[in-house]
Amino acid sequence: MKVDISDLIEESLSHRAVNHPYLEALNNGDLPCINFALKDFAYQYYGYSLHFPRYLTSVISKLDNHNHRRSLLENLTEESGIYEEDELRELESIGIDPEWVKNIPHPVLFKRFYTAIGAGDDDNIERSESVQLVSWREMFLSTLTYGTAAESVGAIGLGTENIVSTIYRPFVKALSYLNLNPRDTVFFPLHTAVDDHHQETLAEISRHYAALPNGKSDLRKGMIKALSLRSAFWDWMYERALDFKPGSVSGKPELVFA
Repeated sequence: MKVDISDLIEESLSHRAVNHPYLEALNNGDLPCINFALKDFAYQYYGYSLHFPRYLTSVISKLDNHNHRRSLLENLTEESGIYEEDELRELESIGIDPEWVKNIPHPVLFKRFYTAIGAGDDDNIERSESVQLVSWREMFLSTLTYGTAAESVGAIGLGTENIVSTIYRPFVKALSYLNLNPRDTVFFPLHTAVDDHHQETLAEISRHYAALPNGKSDLRKGMIKALSLRSAFWDWMYERALDFKPGSVSGKPELVFA
């Protein structure tokens, strides 16, 4: 028996992490310096994006259903830049050249954006990561690793993949204010376009766990943990973006850690 989880999906999309003033300000171009805000975001967020395959692998290891594991392994394969031909045609239809993304892991696509916007080219980026980023990543991984299977699915599914296509739209809009090559920013429209499949895969797994004793409450627990962690990160990023003053910052964003 599968339990309806539409209430959890709606709660997820209504959360402050999805409707944050930081995202609204990016969408409207309503920040002191959009270029700095996006450069700072690129530098800070890279340390989260880089580990996404690790997050997904942690969840896969918790699943006891072969079909569920196989479905998430397919998602992991796509994270590595391997797409079906129909997916590539779909991307091409919305202006994404398949050669921009084919066989290129998503963290590499984000690093392409990171470099293009001028956040730096430091291969040892993790040595100067902010405590806010490290805390988010470690607490998120802790939820995926030590929570119940339902909790980890709730965190990666309802609390993460379910919102990705929505939260990246403001970044697509903000990037339109800058003169960057679409190839260099493809990470964002890619995720607003193809993550529906990921969302449905995880929603199907979530319905399975919702039918188990305490399953739905554990799904929600993981979801709320993931959303709350992201919301706190947005709070910090928004404060930094608003604090920018022309002429007060030089060099890389890491030089202005709060």
